Amino acid sequence: MKDRAYESLSCEDEVRCIIGQAVIELSDEQQPVTKSTLALKLLSMADQDTDDERVLLYWIARKAINQPHQLTAMQRRA
Repeated sequence: MKDRAYESLSCEDEVRCIIGQAVIELSDEQQPVTKSTLALKLLSMADQDTDDERVLLYWIARKAINQPHQLTAMQRRA
C-alpha cells in the first residue's frame, strides 16, 4: 500500500513521517513510546511492507532514532 503523499517528500521528510506514523500506531495500541518500542514497531512495519524503497526508509528511521545527528547530516547534504 503506497501512500501518494510520500512521493513528493524529501527523504528526511519521509523518515519523519514514518517515525510519526509509528508513534501514532504505538499510541493507538496503548504501548509506551520509547526508543526500543519505536525501533521494534518500525521493524514490524518494514516486515509488512513490500515496497523496497519504503523498507529502506524504515531502516533509516530506526537508525535516526538512535543517532538523530545522522538525519541532520543527511539534510545538510541534500
